[in-house]
Amino acid sequence: MKLDNNTQKRFKIMVIREAGLLFRGFTLVKKSYHKTTLGKIDTDLRSGLLTALLNFAETAFSTGSVEYFEGNKFTLVFINEKILAEDSVEPELLVSYAIIDKQKKIEKYIYRSVHPLLNKVAKEFKAQNEGKNLSEISQFKIFKKNLDEIFGSDTKNVDQKLRGLFY
Repeated sequence: MKLDNNTQKRFKIMVIREAGLLFRGFTLVKKSYHKTTLGKIDTDLRSGLLTALLNFAETAFSTGSVEYFEGNKFTLVFINEKILAEDSVEPELLVSYAIIDKQKKIEKYIYRSVHPLLNKVAKEFKAQNEGKNLSEISQFKIFKKNLDEIFGSDTKNVDQKLRGLFY
């Protein structure tokens, strides 16, 4: 069952397109649920840019942590947490992020739905990896299953949710 675009717009729901964790400008774990770009983007380059933007915005505006960036089509939502790595003396910034569709009244979705999920992602990752060597990224591939469990049906669009109900 495929819904036309007008019907989909009337039943607009939050869809998590991608989620992940950043540390020291690198992606520790990332899970893409729906395509957000037309071409291939270097993950490390994007992670470094996002980390730099967050650091710049927090320094320039000094209003605490940046919670989201809104674009023309998508919104990037962030949660800042601290984690202690094996090679560090003090806890460092761990960024949990999600890319969602831009929509009206986005703040309601961010504060009620996305932030609690991102907090859960950060807390679970921290509980499993605090004090470990965080530079060996391949060890975190298994955490993608945690992302699937945490975000659940929030990663499905209207068509996918309806298909699950009827088939």
